[in-house]
Amino acid sequence: METLSFVLGMVFVVVIAIAIVAVYAFVKVRQVRQELHSTQLSLSGEIENVYRTIHDEKINMYSSIDSRLDKLESKLTNKK
Repeated sequence: METLSFVLGMVFVVVIAIAIVAVYAFVKVRQVRQELHSTQLSLSGEIENVYRTIHDEKINMYSSIDSRLDKLESKLTNKK
């Protein structure tokens, strides 16, 4: 009877330890998911900013080229 009580006690301790480890793992997984989600939002915002900057720079470049071409055209037409 003592052996059975000892074995049941040890099994109970092991089950409790496994339960504690499982809860700890679930908490860590949840934290990692939240960090991944916040990182994903941050990265998508940064990527959007990069695309916006590229678009703005392209518009500025076209505007500058257009302005210079207009100046060149006016010089060429005034010389004639």
